[in-house]
Order: sequence, then C-alpha cells, then structure tokens
Amino acid sequence: HPRVPRDARERLAHRDAMTTAARLAAAPTATARARARGLGWKRSAIARSFSVPRCFRPGASSRSPPPATTAALPSLTSESTWRLQFEFFSGKDPSKTEPDRTVVAKVRFALDEGYEPPQGIVEIVSDDENLFADVLTNANGTQMNNRWTLEEDPNERKAGLWIWGLFSEPLYPYLLFSLDVNRVEVAPGGYHVPAGTLFAEMKHARGSKQGSVLTDGTLSFKVTKTYQADLVGLSEVAVGEPNKCGRIKAECVA
Repeated sequence: HPRVPRDARERLAHRDAMTTAARLAAAPTATARARARGLGWKRSAIARSFSVPRCFRPGASSRSPPPATTAALPSLTSESTWRLQFEFFSGKDPSKTEPDRTVVAKVRFALDEGYEPPQGIVEIVSDDENLFADVLTNANGTQMNNRWTLEEDPNERKAGLWIWGLFSEPLYPYLLFSLDVNRVEVAPGGYHVPAGTLFAEMKHARGSKQGSVLTDGTLSFKVTKTYQADLVGLSEVAVGEPNKCGRIKAECVA
C-alpha cells in the first residue's frame, strides 16, 4: 500500500471525526428514542418479573379494584339513620354528671318538602326499650306526632332577614323535636319522666364535607302549673313549664 504522509493522515482522521459528529447531531431524536425504548423495555421487564398482586386473598383478581364510592353525608332526610342516646337524670344529686338511666333508639328525620324552615316527622327505626308511644295518624294516614323542625337563633341579628333576600342561605343553628313517649323509670324511689311529650333541643351545623352535625342536646318535659289569672281569683290559667330531665346525643350511623 502506498504510504500516506503523517499530516495527511491527521487531516483524514479529523475529517472522519467531523463527519461522524455531524451525522449524530443531525439525528439526536432517533438516538434518544432508541435509547428510551431500550430502557423502557428493561424497566417493564424488571417490573413484570418482580410484580406482586394487589390483593393476597385467594382467588382475587390481579386487576386494580374499582374506586370506592363516596358515602352519603349525614342529612336530616329519610336517607340517613341516626342513633339517639337519651341520658336521663333523676335530679336527686344536682352535682351528678353520669345519667341515672340511658336509653338508645334509632330514628330518621324525614323531610316534608316545600316548607321553610325545614321540618318533618321523626320515623322510629328501632326502639328496643319501648321508649316511644304509638304513632298517631290522621284519616289520610299522615303521621301527626313526633315532629322536628330547624330554628333560627333569636339572638342572632341575621335571623329572619333571609326572607328579604339579604342572605343566600338561612341560618338554622338549632334542631327542635318532640317525641311522644311512655313513662320512663329513671331511678328508684319513683323518679320518672311522665308519659306524654318529650322535648329535645340540639345544636345544628351543616358543612359541605361533614354534612349535618347535631351536638349539645338537652331533654325536657312540661309540667302543668295553675296560676290565678286575675287579682280576685275568679279565673285560673294552666301553663306548661319546661322541666329539664337529661341530655341527648345523636350520631349518624347509616
């Protein structure tokens, strides 16, 4: 072979290097894509060789489970079941903090559509201790007793102003309801809640994330007292005065 001068060989090597660099620079995407395909194949192959099923229950499918459905928020409608805990106090010891008797029942606050403030009937779901009296209905089958209603705060300046369109949503911080009950024996010695109407008042709040929340409930029944309506004593008037008899707690269970 003919001998090539040293300077000529260096020029040829430099030219080949420049040509190779230009060729690589002209197609970087293809080279990167090829490398990515190779790496991707390796990663997927490794992942397949070390993959484990999501569920270890025998016979379970290896596919991802469907997303869990969001549970309905607690509401004052027939769609929510509430556990009511009635805590009765005899009053023998005013400093006592634990109730003398506790009764648990489950109810639903069914809503009457089209009324303001929101209101409806209390549907009895379970009553193992026979707390509630019979449900009363009219000729059309409509329940007449065991009612509930939301109430505004009379001490709040905004109360009632929603009617004039001053607020987008009315304020109802209180839930009031009345229940017809049988005689409740509270403590030995004749301490009891008489058969009749039992009144409950609870604080009510509602949020977009927690739904309806009921707290700080009190129980009472009315005691009828007679007063003279005039100075001469010719007429009398009977007044039902509330008598507190305990607490009530509410928890949405379904």
